[in-house]
Amino acid sequence: MKKPVLWALAFSLAIALVVCLVTPLGSHIAIASDGYDVITAEPALHVGMHVVFERTLARASMGNKWHVTVQSVSYPKWVEISWVWSRSDGSLPASTIRRITGLDRGRTFGPVFGLNDPPETDSTAPWVSREVLRELRTGKVAYSFMMGSVSLAGVLAGDLKVEEEVLFPVDLNGKRVFLPAYKCAKGQLIIWNNMQNPLVLEYRPIGVPLITGVFGWKAETISIRGEV
Repeated sequence: MKKPVLWALAFSLAIALVVCLVTPLGSHIAIASDGYDVITAEPALHVGMHVVFERTLARASMGNKWHVTVQSVSYPKWVEISWVWSRSDGSLPASTIRRITGLDRGRTFGPVFGLNDPPETDSTAPWVSREVLRELRTGKVAYSFMMGSVSLAGVLAGDLKVEEEVLFPVDLNGKRVFLPAYKCAKGQLIIWNNMQNPLVLEYRPIGVPLITGVFGWKAETISIRGEV
C-alpha cells in the first residue's frame, strides 16, 4: 500500500513544480496580496490629490506627518503643490507652495524641503519624472540620475537601477491596497509604477539624518480621483 501513496505524492509534487514554472507573474502578485486588491490602474495627477507621508528617521517613525496636496497641474509640464509638516501635537501650520517643473524629463530628485526654498524647482520630489520611470520600465535602469543637493552629493549620482518589483501597502481612498512599485538604489526609493503619477512612495536616505538634515518618508494614505 505504501508504493501507490509514494507514487501519488511524487506525481503531486511534479505537478506543483510545473505549475510554478508556468504560472505568470500576475498570479504570484495575487497570492502575495494577502487578500488586498493590487491596483493596476494608473490614476493621473490631478488638482486635489492629497498624500499623507509618515516622516521617518532610520526607517523608524518620527511621529509626525508630511501632507502634500496638488493645487494645480499641467502634467508633465509642471505641478504646483502645497506641503506642510505636522507639529508634534498633530496640528498643521501654514502650508508652503512649491512649483515642480521637472516631471517630464528631469533627472534630479531633490528630496529636501525647506521653508526658505525657491518657490519653483526642476527637482521632481516627491515624484520622479516620466522619462525616468519610462527607462525603469523598459530597461530597468534610468541613466544620469541624481539625488540632488550638496548634503546628498555622492549618495547617488549615476544610474538608478531597479533592484526588485514590489507591492507597496497603502490606504487608497480609505481602502487598504497594494500598489505595484520599483525598489531602487539599495532601497532608497520605492517608486509607484504609474506613468501618469510616478510618486515616490518611500524614501530612505543613506547617511545620518541628524548630520545631513535629510529625513525619510513613507506614504500612508493617498486620496485620488479616477478608476482605482
